[in-house]
Amino acid sequence: MRLYLRTFGCRANQYDSEAVRAMAEAAGATLVDEAAEADVAVFNSCAVTAEAEADLRKAVRRAARERPGLRTVVMGCAAALPRAAGDARDPAALPNVVAVVPGADLAGVAAALDLPPAAAGVVATAQSGARALLRVQDGCDEHCTFCATTMARGAARSRTVDALVDEARRLAERHPEIVLTGVHVGTYGRDL
Repeated sequence: MRLYLRTFGCRANQYDSEAVRAMAEAAGATLVDEAAEADVAVFNSCAVTAEAEADLRKAVRRAARERPGLRTVVMGCAAALPRAAGDARDPAALPNVVAVVPGADLAGVAAALDLPPAAAGVVATAQSGARALLRVQDGCDEHCTFCATTMARGAARSRTVDALVDEARRLAERHPEIVLTGVHVGTYGRDL
């Protein structure tokens, strides 16, 4: 399988895309730089602004024009937002979209890509950038009126220190710098 992977949004989304990349490569997929070269595309969406969602829709439509038989999976924040039937912003209504996977559900992405279920458990030991990303927490409890993050990412959840240290050690073997990321990093540990 030739996979095109495109990420919109924050470093948390970039971290999720690295997990998808590692999972797909471990299952034998080859990553390609252009949608026109791919069999399947994964678009990791952002919902912070209406413009971010518009950029996603534009990119999915462009990919469908470039490669009419392309199977497309939309994941991420825009994929997690509830949409009414017929809503033009619904990623499922875009051309060639075969699956909409809310958030960073790796098992859901693996299923949408027809990868074995065990692929969702693959942990990235190296990332594509010079700096590795390490997500320490996900979600937010603030419920700001202007932000859809709570709906898209759910409640704040911190990763355990042991899991973080283990992943950081593996990443440090190949990356000189690790950037800590999350949706609301300042709340790390409140739920532990």
